[in-house]
Amino acid sequence: MGKGGGVAELAKQLVGIKSESAAHGELRVARFIKDYLDDIGIDSSVYEFEKGRADIVASIGKGQGLMLNGHMDTVPVGDVSVWSRNPYGEIKNGDVYGRGASDMKGGIASALAALKGVDLKKPRRRLVLAFVADEEVGFGGSLWLLKRKANLLKGVKYGIISEPTDMKLQIAQKGIANTKITFRGVSAHGSKPWLGRSAVLEAVDFINEFRKTMKRQEKKDRLLGSGTFNVGRISGGTAVNVVAEQCWIGLDRRIVPGETTKTALRQINGVISRLDLDAKVEVINAREPFALPKSSQIAKMVMDAAPGSEYMGATGYTEAELYKAYAGIDCLVYGPGIKEIIHKPDEYVPVKNLERCARVYGSVIGAWCGRG
Repeated sequence: MGKGGGVAELAKQLVGIKSESAAHGELRVARFIKDYLDDIGIDSSVYEFEKGRADIVASIGKGQGLMLNGHMDTVPVGDVSVWSRNPYGEIKNGDVYGRGASDMKGGIASALAALKGVDLKKPRRRLVLAFVADEEVGFGGSLWLLKRKANLLKGVKYGIISEPTDMKLQIAQKGIANTKITFRGVSAHGSKPWLGRSAVLEAVDFINEFRKTMKRQEKKDRLLGSGTFNVGRISGGTAVNVVAEQCWIGLDRRIVPGETTKTALRQINGVISRLDLDAKVEVINAREPFALPKSSQIAKMVMDAAPGSEYMGATGYTEAELYKAYAGIDCLVYGPGIKEIIHKPDEYVPVKNLERCARVYGSVIGAWCGRG
């Protein structure tokens, strides 16, 4: 399979396997990883849960488990003409370029490369490798694993997710309450708006009042700041000369530790009630915030392996919360990728980050597994 040449070459080869989430190409990546693990003497299993879409899991040793985790899918390459580097893998000037280099095949490459430097013949504790599909769209691979193959993660206590963190220790992330709110009015001729009730204006009233509500909130997290909201979509009415009978908005409410999705929904419904609006709230996606204390053993192990690193929080969502919610696994997010360039043309990951991250992973694996 030609998987030699170090972690940079490994990352380049992973990037070269097309696995855009919408195209269901993760099975090819899973097979590549299986071949790699076979070559270094680690047994693994590939689980194709949809056509072309698969997870790969390996388990070494017994007892309490440490999981290395990452997703194999990427967002689309987009318009290739706006890339100045090969979107399917190129090493240039100390960087690996291509879609998924930072998000997050570089992290997977570092995890795989780390295995070569660790003696896993007689581990005193268990190591689990879990690389999954469909993170970018719907968390399908992780949810399938957590719901259908939960036994594979039984006894796993800690996890490291290789998402891009610029080599910082991500121990907190915001949750999300993504809602669609539909307002109902009464139609009338546009020349006599007093005969109707505009759903568009009621949506505007709601947005203005909700903005005031958010300004009054008190919850603030040291790493994450305050909760936020964004109205990303609005649609209403049928014609310019008709009072709008219906209008809906898409509201993205981000939540910090100390709040919950129920907190956000109470705020939304509270505004609707105060303004006496005729509105229906549908929850599209709801995920709780996640925070890992610095005193957690996994945080200590990573910091010991990467002394002087910074702690960070993320405004976006990673699957760390998912593994905690479903399997009770305390996950820290730590990877070689650069957050600012993910999902963009000329995505890249520095080779020095790949190499350092592989050393950190190897050190943590050694500290956890050691020799039995």
